[in-house]
This record gives sequence, structure tokens and C-alpha cells, in this order.
Amino acid sequence: MVSGKSISKARSARSQLGEVALHLRQIQSAVVVAVAALKQQNCELDADIATVLQRSVADRIQDQIERVEALMRSVPNR
Repeated sequence: MVSGKSISKARSARSQLGEVALHLRQIQSAVVVAVAALKQQNCELDADIATVLQRSVADRIQDQIERVEALMRSVPNR
């Protein structure tokens, strides 16, 4: 039988992981907007900068979101 304290800790962990995932999604959205703006500007280096942001930032953030979501699924949902 799971104690009330364990259930509370699991909820707290899930809640905190959910907040981290939300913040990562918000950061990722900001990067995606910056990438789109740089591509739209179409200056000489903007496309290169946009590619760096996409591959080095947005893609890595997506990796972290997936890891956090996997952790959330591993924490009991009671």
C-alpha cells in the first residue's frame, strides 16, 4: 500500500516535471519564432544563424522535453 506521503511526493514530482516541460516548450516556441523571423529577413547570414538556432537550440530543447515527458510517465499518477 502506498502511503499518503508517497502519493504527495509523486504528485509534486509530476507537477514539477510538468512545469519544466511547459517552460521548455515556451523557450522552444521563442526559438522557432526567432528562426522564422531570421529566415523571413533573408539577410546574408540570417539563414545560417537560423539553422544554428534550429539545430543547436530548438532540437536540443525537443530532446529535453521528450526526456521530461518520459520521466513524467514513469512517476505514478495517483
